[in-house]
Amino acid sequence: MTDIEVIDKVAEGLAHTEYSLLLGAGASVGAVGGNGVPLPTGTQLCSALVKDFDIDTGGEPLSLSDAYSYLQRHNGQGVSTYLRDWFSGCQPSWQDLLCEFNWKRLWTLNIDDVVEQAFSRVGRPIEALSWNERFSSGKFDAVSQIIHLHGLAERLGEQGEQTDAVVFSLSDYAREVAHPGTWHRVFRDDFSSKPFLIIGARLTEEIDLIEALERGSAARASTGYPSVVVVPGIAPIRRDQLEAAGFVIVENEGEGFVGQLLKRYREVVSGLAEVYGPSAPGLRKFQQQFIDLRSYEPHDRGAGDFYSGYQPTWNTILSDSDATLDKTEEVSAELIGLVDEGSVYQKIVFLTGNPGSGKSTALLRIGANLKGAGAHPFLFRGDEYIDVEATVDWLKAVPRTVLLFDDFADHSSTLNNLAERCRIESVRMLAAASDRSARRPIISDRIDSQYLNLSGAFWYGRLTNNDVDSIITKLHSRGRLGVITRRSSAGQRRHFVEEADRSLFDAMAELEGGTGFRATVRNIYETLPTEGLKNLYVAACLCYDQSIPVPTGIGANLAGEDAKGLVSIIENQCNGILVLTRAGIRPPHRITANLVVNTLVPAVRSRVSFALAQLLAPHVDVRAIRSGTREYRIVRHLMNHEVVMRDNDGSEQSGRDWYEGLRQHYDWNGRYWDQRALFESRHGQHETARSYAERSIQVHPHSFGYNTLGTVLLRTAIRQGAVNSLNDGIKNLERAKAFPDWGPREHPFTTFFTSLIRYAQEWGVAKVPQQARNDWIAWYREAQSSPVFSTVRGRSQLDNWQKEWLQLSVNS
Repeated sequence: MTDIEVIDKVAEGLAHTEYSLLLGAGASVGAVGGNGVPLPTGTQLCSALVKDFDIDTGGEPLSLSDAYSYLQRHNGQGVSTYLRDWFSGCQPSWQDLLCEFNWKRLWTLNIDDVVEQAFSRVGRPIEALSWNERFSSGKFDAVSQIIHLHGLAERLGEQGEQTDAVVFSLSDYAREVAHPGTWHRVFRDDFSSKPFLIIGARLTEEIDLIEALERGSAARASTGYPSVVVVPGIAPIRRDQLEAAGFVIVENEGEGFVGQLLKRYREVVSGLAEVYGPSAPGLRKFQQQFIDLRSYEPHDRGAGDFYSGYQPTWNTILSDSDATLDKTEEVSAELIGLVDEGSVYQKIVFLTGNPGSGKSTALLRIGANLKGAGAHPFLFRGDEYIDVEATVDWLKAVPRTVLLFDDFADHSSTLNNLAERCRIESVRMLAAASDRSARRPIISDRIDSQYLNLSGAFWYGRLTNNDVDSIITKLHSRGRLGVITRRSSAGQRRHFVEEADRSLFDAMAELEGGTGFRATVRNIYETLPTEGLKNLYVAACLCYDQSIPVPTGIGANLAGEDAKGLVSIIENQCNGILVLTRAGIRPPHRITANLVVNTLVPAVRSRVSFALAQLLAPHVDVRAIRSGTREYRIVRHLMNHEVVMRDNDGSEQSGRDWYEGLRQHYDWNGRYWDQRALFESRHGQHETARSYAERSIQVHPHSFGYNTLGTVLLRTAIRQGAVNSLNDGIKNLERAKAFPDWGPREHPFTTFFTSLIRYAQEWGVAKVPQQARNDWIAWYREAQSSPVFSTVRGRSQLDNWQKEWLQLSVNS
């Protein structure tokens, strides 16, 4: 790439908040320290320490590491004050230019506060963190984070008690990496898989940067945006090494490059404003969460042949590889009509069906049809939950928008919140969403029927005759009829209608894969050449069984490969087995993932899920939980007590060991303790379960914690007939139901009604305390008016509980 091409690409990525920034010592050149003296290089700082502290070197050259270590031992307070005074309260020079960009996150190897001061001068809030602080996925009110990988001088203690807060030596670095809260693990995972701009690093002295550079970058392969190193000069051999590892080199001074980049960035932002209207923080956030299908160019590697059973991608649609299905055309026509109608409404069109029924392909084709009709289709990325505020702002600014969601059950609650907010503010919201039929009950429970009419859902089940003819015509035009190529027209139709029973996936799988398709998928694990690739494959299937790719940096760790090498492996050794996307690494299809997960020996699932949970731990914090990041959603699934029981083949001790091994990583996490409690309760260890449930509430008082404690106590009551446990359990369910962060949920209601029925069945209604019977009446009345039970399914469930309770009462 030429320098101009690099600048164009980085400016485009910055406009969509794809880039993180990494700063080395050279990025502080020109700034003045808090003591009025220009900030030094490492060599200059070493000389200053020797001179100002009168260190006797005996005429031998001294490194910064040696000088600092000496002063730590002999004058810790003095060197802390010295560094704090010089590297705090700095005066930026050209660094102000960095504040105009939209960075995903800023990282620095410097201990000064130049960037913080620059952001402060322009009034943009940031969150500054040092390497030894707990991971934070970002404050809600911060524009960006800046992480000091070598510490922050202003955090040095007055009495020298925090001299380990800065990193100058190999021993310091070793301690830093071993620190349980270190940011270096997060940095390495991000650096290997996401686009970075590196400015001011020498590339030969920064130990941690050298390690990260040698691991390589898969950013360009997975996102289309390269990681770029800006250096004033570089040896040819070093350039060759970095380019081979996936980095793009620009030989320029940091100030000069940033100036050119800023000019181009402003042009890109201005162009986006012409398309979407004036830029605003909310609009930028929307563009981070949604893909504009009118201009999207995907960069998936190993995405594979659609006709061979691979998950569809936008390239499938752009190449016109899909066939026209009746229901897809019906949905498209309905949505286009609604866009053109122009009235204010909030409507979600729901596409559902069994895995492999074509609904994901249909959703993308609908996007193309909308694009052709002049609408503005935007596909949800699924990186985290929907930002309701940002999306409402966008829908106000771009009213012809249609939102598209694939595998959207995890996001259905926030989609309902978005619809509700739009209704209140009289904003039009139109969406098409797809998910498996097995997850339909979750969706019906979470989305109000006024926005989602399930009775009119578009079911992708059996192929119609028109569908079959369309598929055969498309396959014939591409020469891809496989084993039915030489059959008559009637014989080709018979393959789809009778032999595959009108199932799209079964019909397609057998065309070229033969009758051994499922057996082949199940045997792939054994054919992989290394233990690391087997681990990666299992992790990818465990995650994608929940429709979430495994993050690329995590996947590289599991595979024991550097990032660039992993790209090559996926494209060559694992072509047809693994796919690299912007979101991460996945198997070819969700059906593949499910087949593999259900076939694996439990011990393999347990081992890989444990390693996966460990590697994801540094990426999960309270905000990640609230935002629903991919990393958190994977961990949430892995920790589920039913999943742990499945993956440990029901073994009580193995499951207990699985949880205990993760304690040091998730001790702060309420869900960790919730699921441990439910696990122990399922194995009859109710006292231990209660302790864990109480611990969950102690760590973080929250609705699920109280619900878990109530569940454990009621299970104890059912087993022992203990009235006190029954009463205490109901009290905790009351707390869960009333908790402010809960919102309407079915969990406490379901636990209350089912537990009282089971208690009465086991011990008789007569033993149920009068207060609990009164509670039943109050809870039932509340449930009748709750949105949780407003659906046909919900009302039917509630009626069944009431009938069962009354029957028990009559027979008592």
